[in-house]
Amino acid sequence: MNYGVQVNEYEGKTIGYYGGKFLPFHYGHLDCILKAQSMVDILFVVVGYDVLHDGKICEGTKFEHVNHRVRERWITKELKEFKNIRVLSQYERRSDEYMNDTSIEQSYTELLNKIGGKIDIVFSSEKEYDVYFERYLPGIQHVVLDEGRTDRPISATQIRYEGVYAKWNFLPKSVQEYYTKRVAICGIESVGKSHLTKMLAKHFHTNYVGEYGRSYYDEINGFQDISHPNDYIDIAVGHCHLINDASKKSNKLLLVDTDLSYTQFFHFLENERYNKVIDELIRAKAEGIAKYIYIEPHNFHELDGTRRHLTKEERHSRNNLLKTLYDYYEIELVIVDEEDRNKRFEKCVEAITNLF
Repeated sequence: MNYGVQVNEYEGKTIGYYGGKFLPFHYGHLDCILKAQSMVDILFVVVGYDVLHDGKICEGTKFEHVNHRVRERWITKELKEFKNIRVLSQYERRSDEYMNDTSIEQSYTELLNKIGGKIDIVFSSEKEYDVYFERYLPGIQHVVLDEGRTDRPISATQIRYEGVYAKWNFLPKSVQEYYTKRVAICGIESVGKSHLTKMLAKHFHTNYVGEYGRSYYDEINGFQDISHPNDYIDIAVGHCHLINDASKKSNKLLLVDTDLSYTQFFHFLENERYNKVIDELIRAKAEGIAKYIYIEPHNFHELDGTRRHLTKEERHSRNNLLKTLYDYYEIELVIVDEEDRNKRFEKCVEAITNLF
């Protein structure tokens, strides 16, 4: 990021500083940042971190430690429209002797060097920080914002102990996107994946990503008669892009119709070899799938104009081959083997509910 103009260019400008751990970043923080930036010309939002200390305060809670770069990313993304706000990270050791710690003094010296050497106002939500800031930022005005948390009755401690999903509505969109669970509905063709995906999205009041390979070939009005090996790379990349985009608009959960292993499966069927690019994407977990639900083939094999006619034996063989591919990539599957459609749906709902 741009750390700011040099100190000799600060004349006439008011510089503010608002710091915190942001474990996690929530709407209470966001409100304070917006108020603070309206009181200064340039506001530096600083993610203070001490990996050992931060990890300890997350132990025994429902919140897994998140590194400072992710937290910096949350805030940067949420405030991208505000050009007078600059976000950065700064190491600050946490200790019981915090009022007499030379390493903390060094941290503030480093911070001042990064941002140009000047701070006029420091913002926080607690009056008791008066003494602390006078020790490490002497002579700088301390402004307290929403000390009683009356605007937003929430704290990061509450979220850590109750969990992000219990306090979902207190999380800005950039944080919600990070914690949105992605669930893939898998299986060979014509097992009802698309229908199940849509039903589950309705049930959980969220959205879904359709099978991108089908959309891709619908645009060129064909499949096996005019397919090309490079199509599979386009499909894999397009599929990942759709997932990332849909995560921004989801409600805790994103349903995904098929996954990259399925794309690799079809590449193998058509070309008798694996695609190296898709292989790398799968191994890198590019889709970010939290759970894979595998539907066994009990549905009638529907011919929709894009599928070959398959015998029962051929479907069984394909099914085993696809599951072998998941084993090859060490992907754990939740197997749904119910023939009854309602029971199949209920099994999927149970598997997804267990994620939260």
